[in-house]
Amino acid sequence: MGRMQKISNKNAYNRIAGQWAENRRRSFVSRMVTDLGDRQGPGARILDLGCGCGIPNAAYLCDRGFRLTGIDAAENMIRIAEGLHLPDARFEVCDILEYEDGEPFDAILAWDALFHLPYEVQDTVFLKIAAWLKPGGLFLFSHSGADGEITGEMFGETFYYSGLAADVVRRLLEESGFEVETLVEDYRERDTDKGLVVLARLK
Repeated sequence: MGRMQKISNKNAYNRIAGQWAENRRRSFVSRMVTDLGDRQGPGARILDLGCGCGIPNAAYLCDRGFRLTGIDAAENMIRIAEGLHLPDARFEVCDILEYEDGEPFDAILAWDALFHLPYEVQDTVFLKIAAWLKPGGLFLFSHSGADGEITGEMFGETFYYSGLAADVVRRLLEESGFEVETLVEDYRERDTDKGLVVLARLK
């Protein structure tokens, strides 16, 4: 595994940032994300991993009054997110694997982000994420739900994806200190279909 890592998702996302933002303006906030918001207290601190252009998830969470930190490796995506001028939001150009923060979060969202990580780190990323959460904090993410690496096309660009089987994801989460509350394979909502959606709570 790992032979596909030479594909730069960062560069591809930088090139399609405008098209991506326009597409996201026509998208919707998943009920999984709204439910995550419903379980947060006033002023909760939320980390959005792979936030992209900030639409619609970061914008929605900020509208709920939460303090949001969004990170993404693509500079052009972050530039668009910053242009939204969202209250209580801070955006940073940063790779998920290189992010550090001294103050733990109440919740972490990784929507359509983790499947862009190299295959070799898929079995260690949950332990890293656990260190960023408060005890009892929630972690909501989507993933591929299948083991291996593939490439795909979007807006004329090639992207790298990797993932693990759902049972392996569950085991790794539990080994990293999480309790899995919801795990749905082949998650469907409106016109979207995600291989895996998981909500986990840090013990």
